[in-house]
Amino acid sequence: MTLTKALPSKTSLWILIPSLLAAALCITPLVYLIIRVSGADSDIWEWLIRTRTLMVFARSILLAISVTLLSLIIAVPITWFTTRTNMPYRKLWSVLTFLPLVIPSYVGAYIVLSFVGKGGLLYDILNPLLGVDGIPTMYGFYGSLLTLSFLSYPYIILTIRSNISSVDVSGEETAMLMGLNKFQTFIKVTIPSIKSAIYSGSLLVALYTLSDFGAVSLLRYKTFTWSIFNQYEAGFDRNTAALLSLALFVLATLFMAFETFLRGNKKYYKNSSAASRRLPIIDIGVWKWPAAGFCALVSLISVVIPLLVLLYWLVRGLYFGEDATTLTAESNHILAFNSITLSTLTAVLVVVLALPVAYLSVRRPGALTNIIEKMCFTGYALPSIAVSLSLVFFGAKIGPPLYQSLLLLVIACAVLYMPTGLGAIRSSITQISPRYEESSMTLGKSKIKSAILTNLPLMKSGMIMAAATVFLITMKELPAVLLLAPLDFHTLTTAIWSFTSEAFFARAAIPSILLIFLSSIPLTMIVLKNNIFNSFGSE
Repeated sequence: MTLTKALPSKTSLWILIPSLLAAALCITPLVYLIIRVSGADSDIWEWLIRTRTLMVFARSILLAISVTLLSLIIAVPITWFTTRTNMPYRKLWSVLTFLPLVIPSYVGAYIVLSFVGKGGLLYDILNPLLGVDGIPTMYGFYGSLLTLSFLSYPYIILTIRSNISSVDVSGEETAMLMGLNKFQTFIKVTIPSIKSAIYSGSLLVALYTLSDFGAVSLLRYKTFTWSIFNQYEAGFDRNTAALLSLALFVLATLFMAFETFLRGNKKYYKNSSAASRRLPIIDIGVWKWPAAGFCALVSLISVVIPLLVLLYWLVRGLYFGEDATTLTAESNHILAFNSITLSTLTAVLVVVLALPVAYLSVRRPGALTNIIEKMCFTGYALPSIAVSLSLVFFGAKIGPPLYQSLLLLVIACAVLYMPTGLGAIRSSITQISPRYEESSMTLGKSKIKSAILTNLPLMKSGMIMAAATVFLITMKELPAVLLLAPLDFHTLTTAIWSFTSEAFFARAAIPSILLIFLSSIPLTMIVLKNNIFNSFGSE
């Protein structure tokens, strides 16, 4: 395929102005944090280097690195097994290993806490059978590590799947001719060829872990996000909370810089006539059943057991006299409606904001365009609790009608998930030749009409993909809703948080199941869009 040149014409104000507005909106939380911290007293800066603060810093880094490594150990073999080997039931494992994406971290933590420990499901099973008197709890580092890892590994699978098709078949064939076995070929040829995707997926998991609030809070593992929330909730200490938020931003930026350094400027593309050939299915012999067992074990831990635990607490609550109207009340429908409303509005706003920026970055490349695009990716390095905290103060300064409004909450979610939508829309534009616009302008159409009429119909798939992804992530958002939602606006996430914080596991079951079900709808669209069922050969 030959690359077409970007349109050479000068950047027009009609596309530059909305792009600048979108970038300004995305950068606002960071600017506020810098202004707030720059005006803080020296005592606040000294607080940052206290031993306790440094320990929080170290715990956050340790958890992020550990979760990333464990997620890699889970995701890389699964991706290879389900795309390149003759492992039995590949289609089934392809779907099941994606499903943890619909389970929020705080739901995962709630499931872990209600499964282990005295009074949990595991205790109820083992006590009458084996007389086990107690089951260890999973509070702290190990509970957070296992919970976040088994819910985060699909992010790495997504990035590797989209990249593994670029593997040069001739490289693997050459390695086999040189005497390497299948496992050695996988380690020495396949893995290096997908390094870029592995690094990108690892970065997503690391940033997700750094920004997580729900799991570490319920599992009592003190990280930056938990400390920021406590500073805000307990003492309403704006300066300290802002300083911690900025420190967390710097830490996330360092992770992004490290990923860029590891990835370097190497190109991972096909360079032989064998590149266009369909990737062959590798016969792994007797190892196909252990591979299927590995996928089954991961699916059992990350999908089957969580769903069974939720159903267990629902049935147990009804059996032991929990008011059925509490579990199936009309309020659950209202919570679901509010969650869908927030996610839909956020998805629409992200698509609207991302369209001009994506068009500008593809059709009008340059220094200014690059700066605008990087500003819109601030959401990658700013965890939701930092963005929410910034917009709380920003909304308080403006007051009504912005403060404690649904609009402010939607804006916060849009800032957070702008990178997700922008990436999907930008990818779709790169596949559209600019010659369509040129032809339209030669027929007398203006630049604006030509851009809209020729691009939008062809971008429909990318826009739907972006909206579905943003919808899925917003459905699981917790910190922004806790800090920014109007007083009478409650979602499934806040209900789950409230019930699990007070150990009302039975009451938390219904909103958790509803959230997982509703989130599975956009996930199904993403799976079908990525052609999971027809990837790389047939069964």
